Amino acid sequence: MNKTVDLYYFSGTGNTKAIVDFVVRTLKTHNIRTSLNLIGSGSMPSSPVNDLWLAFPVNSQSVSPFIWRFLRRLPKSQGTNVYVIATLNNSAHILEPLYTLLKNKGYIPVSACEISMPNNMLDAVAHPEDDQARLSAAYQKAETFVHQALAGESAWKSEYPGSKAVSVLSRRTVLPWMSMRLMLRLRTVPSKCISCELCVLQCPTGNIVVVDDLPYHRYKCDFCMKCAANCPRNAIIVSGKDKLHFRNARMHKSTLEL
Repeated sequence: MNKTVDLYYFSGTGNTKAIVDFVVRTLKTHNIRTSLNLIGSGSMPSSPVNDLWLAFPVNSQSVSPFIWRFLRRLPKSQGTNVYVIATLNNSAHILEPLYTLLKNKGYIPVSACEISMPNNMLDAVAHPEDDQARLSAAYQKAETFVHQALAGESAWKSEYPGSKAVSVLSRRTVLPWMSMRLMLRLRTVPSKCISCELCVLQCPTGNIVVVDDLPYHRYKCDFCMKCAANCPRNAIIVSGKDKLHFRNARMHKSTLEL
């Protein structure tokens, strides 16, 4: 493995960022420097000369549309090694189509892993014990993945196989996203909002704009939930679903530092 790797990632509620931070620290102990880049910031690899690492959360059995667009826009390569980490709650069907996409662009998909993380969109009381067990396993899996990558081992197989049909719809059509935009309509509660506009700045799709001094959520949300999870006053909610609430991975930080 090269002494410098390029790592492109996106994290909505913080789970992926927690794993990325852990991976960066682990690579550093092996004297490997990581160049971190945020998917959705407009930054794209030119012609990667270093090993390329990708990390992202699963969404609707696939990935959010803006992440899939980023992956499709990756430049052609002449044999750059690629390592992938996908964080999820349940199941996914993204590794197979991503493998094909990367191969067609000239990359070498070396290794990929799926890491199960706590759900940060809750409709009930959180269970710290369950979170701790899940996070302990997640960090162990991330560490194993890094060590296997350093040892030159390769594996590209889904451990949490999901629906291929839903994945295809999520990547090729707007139908799943239109349905979610109807069922999970985000809005800002005026009495809680402090007009910090953090949600506006962080939205990867530019879906949130300020109208009459209040963030307004338009109709092109890709459901990364970064706005709701990062709101300092929990002012972003799902319309009509009062019991549904969000948290950032920092909220279970005590178990993230294992």
